[in-house]
Amino acid sequence: MFKQIFVAVGIAIIIAAYATAATLPAGATTVRSIAVEGNGRIWVATFGNGLWVVDETGPRRFTDSKTDQPFPMINNLLLSGNRLFIATAGGGCVALNTTTLQFEKITQARGFEKLHALTRAADGSIYIGSVGSGSAVLQNDAWQPLTQKESSQLSWVNSIVEWQGYLWLGTATGLYRNKSGSPWKPSAGELRRAINCLHVHENTLYAGTTDRGVYAIKPDDYPVQVSQTLGPINFLTSYDGQVLAGGNMGLWSIKNAQASEITSGIVDPKCVFADDKKNLLIGTLDGKIYVSNDGTLFRLKLTFKENGLEEHKP
Repeated sequence: MFKQIFVAVGIAIIIAAYATAATLPAGATTVRSIAVEGNGRIWVATFGNGLWVVDETGPRRFTDSKTDQPFPMINNLLLSGNRLFIATAGGGCVALNTTTLQFEKITQARGFEKLHALTRAADGSIYIGSVGSGSAVLQNDAWQPLTQKESSQLSWVNSIVEWQGYLWLGTATGLYRNKSGSPWKPSAGELRRAINCLHVHENTLYAGTTDRGVYAIKPDDYPVQVSQTLGPINFLTSYDGQVLAGGNMGLWSIKNAQASEITSGIVDPKCVFADDKKNLLIGTLDGKIYVSNDGTLFRLKLTFKENGLEEHKP
């Protein structure tokens, strides 16, 4: 009973947040996700101001007026081959062909309009996690729910990763796992805290919670809280041999489950992009994007202003 009330109240809060974002321009420019192609083209997702692209012609908003895609409230981006998957908070998950710059036909699933999680498994499968309806997988260009009726504990999925032969779900009620390739019946993990994000690094599963920083989980072991990490964690990523964690109360570098705070000057980091070339981009609540090539010194690269996304000029 309590869990059902928790999920219902949570959904009501999210819906209220969507309405607020639609009426408050400052919130609409929150940078929720960043993806960078091999050619250097940058895709920026906002929570209300749609999808933006930055290339040799400069920053501009990207939208298809014929299909009215993508939905302007976007939570996650994922590049897979020549497809950019766009998980939205009201229009499901669509796919943009990055070669033709045309949206491809993807059949949406009922109940999967508002999404948080978006990931690619080792076998190439694409998974999404919703606010209220659980998880789904892309099959024959159609989203297929992994079960017809998800339990309340598994209905709100913020993050999905693959590790140790399992799909791991970070949900509003804690950590769950399901054997890859097995019938969908996730079992509870050892972490009973609401989870915002999951990340695997050097055979360790890291979980960013909504209120207690980061936890590290080694194979066949119990979760251990990473000291010094605090409050809600918005993202986790690998960078230069370490894990980079960002949240409402700071930015941390984690090595062997030990954290050290990074003095970056960045306020309210919300999302991150990192690659093996040491390119690092961090998006913020107030519509700024910072870049770094060492993880310690950051400079402002892009910012949302009255006319949209602009290159920062010192």
